[in-house]
Amino acid sequence: MKKRILIYGILITILPFISCSSDDDNSNSNNSTNASLIGTWNGTASTFNSQNAGIPDNNIVKFTSDNRTEFIYEGFGNNGEDISEFGDWSKNGNTLTIIWDDADSDNETYILQISELTENSLKWETEISGEGTLTETFVR
Repeated sequence: MKKRILIYGILITILPFISCSSDDDNSNSNNSTNASLIGTWNGTASTFNSQNAGIPDNNIVKFTSDNRTEFIYEGFGNNGEDISEFGDWSKNGNTLTIIWDDADSDNETYILQISELTENSLKWETEISGEGTLTETFVR
């Protein structure tokens, strides 16, 4: 009888910790989705309407924890200088929205659908109005 009471006491003591552990894991996995986007990504491939388009023009993309982004176009400026675009980013599910700091009034919002996001791989696509679908792949 004393053994049963001792076992029940132990189970009652550790049971709340077991159930709390599961809740903690769920909240961490929700946060890791945003955390895994944060960092520097290097473009490796792009397609336009399923046709190979080479390396993305914005071949370096940076996302910071304060929801800022920088797209770097290496060698696209005068005399081969790099050009950067800056903006604010937000992620809702698989939708990534970027509001550019300096853009024409009809191009300030850029919406991307994330099709793959792991610690080392990022792939998204966007519809370019009247032209087709651009898909870009990045790695860390």
